[in-house]
Amino acid sequence: MREIANRLVRSRSTRLDSWKGQNMKSFLRRVLERRGAQSAARRRARGMTLIEIMVVLVILGLIAGAIGYNVFNQLKDAQVRAATLDLRAISNGVDLYHVETGQWPDSLQQLVPKFVKDLHKDPWGNDYAFVRTGEGYDVYSYGPDKAQGGSDDITVHGGEAGPSTAGK
Repeated sequence: MREIANRLVRSRSTRLDSWKGQNMKSFLRRVLERRGAQSAARRRARGMTLIEIMVVLVILGLIAGAIGYNVFNQLKDAQVRAATLDLRAISNGVDLYHVETGQWPDSLQQLVPKFVKDLHKDPWGNDYAFVRTGEGYDVYSYGPDKAQGGSDDITVHGGEAGPSTAGK
């Protein structure tokens, strides 16, 4: 017991001689009570439990899912707007070709590079399509489904012709 007391006292950088006249049992009891209080305080402040960490991760996952959903919806809208702008630029090139030559082009390749700087693919990786319709024309993209005739086709009609026939 004296050896344990000496170790405890040395760990506190005091000497056993300073405790003369006191009962060794009461001294050890006080030291052990202090250590018990310190370890209880350490247990209370030790950190978060696994359940708390899991709850935080679930909340972060829900937030990331909501943000991802909104971002992908905005991406789809941006692709449709980009295709519409491209089709309008191509339509302007077709109109310029018609004004200069007096006839409609047979294909979009006739517009490059004088009337349209570059013909690139639509946002979904397909070529833009061109169809002559009587005295007019349609320029269109098949849209996200990449198939002709769906409700997602994007069409720009130009010239003097009547209703559009693209996608039919």
